[in-house]
Amino acid sequence: MNRNGNRIQRQGFIILMVCSAIMLCIGIFMFVTGVDSTSIVTGRYSSPTEWTITWHTPFFGAVVLLALGIMIRFDKPSLPKMDIQEKRKFIFDKIADFLKEDDFKKRGNHFFKSNGSIGYCMNIQNDKWNNARQIRFTLNLGIYTERFWLEHEDFKHTGVGPAFPKEYECAVRERIGDLLPTNEDRWYSITSDTDVMNLWDDIEHDLTDYVMPFFTGYNTESDVVPNQCIYRKGGKR
Repeated sequence: MNRNGNRIQRQGFIILMVCSAIMLCIGIFMFVTGVDSTSIVTGRYSSPTEWTITWHTPFFGAVVLLALGIMIRFDKPSLPKMDIQEKRKFIFDKIADFLKEDDFKKRGNHFFKSNGSIGYCMNIQNDKWNNARQIRFTLNLGIYTERFWLEHEDFKHTGVGPAFPKEYECAVRERIGDLLPTNEDRWYSITSDTDVMNLWDDIEHDLTDYVMPFFTGYNTESDVVPNQCIYRKGGKR
């Protein structure tokens, strides 16, 4: 399921839960107060008929809406059995598809999107201790400006910025863990027991709620205050 599909699924779940809660409240009110709703139904070729709705009807409606919401929320596509490398490819492809929908370009594990005088970079960094039993990776983010690159990265004095900057060439660099409320380093893990859909849900949440807002916080070059000079001087942030 793509990014828009996931958003529609979440919105549908929320709408059904709200409607279910409203129906439940109506049913409780009718039950407590002993009020029934009576109406006269008329037809073109039939005599008027009196219909009475008791508290059972909204209760039943609430249960049906709740069941539909749960079905939508937990409806996930069935996947073939995958080994650890296939799971890694599945997750990395999902990340690439997510960013592609926001016009990011891809080269290997690097992603870049130009926004006028600045650019957004992301890199999937694999743990150097990865092995056949476990794969760990994290996300590195960067805000690129050509001015910073020419001043600090143009070692060959070309005077021309790269067409596809990398995260490590950016003026502002952050890791996904720096953006999370816990402010703790975040590494995603894949093992033979990993449920890739649950893992993707976690990553998609982080991309949607933290990574994309981080990028949208920088719109012009004046928004960019480099934090890399501190690293270059050997100091701590």
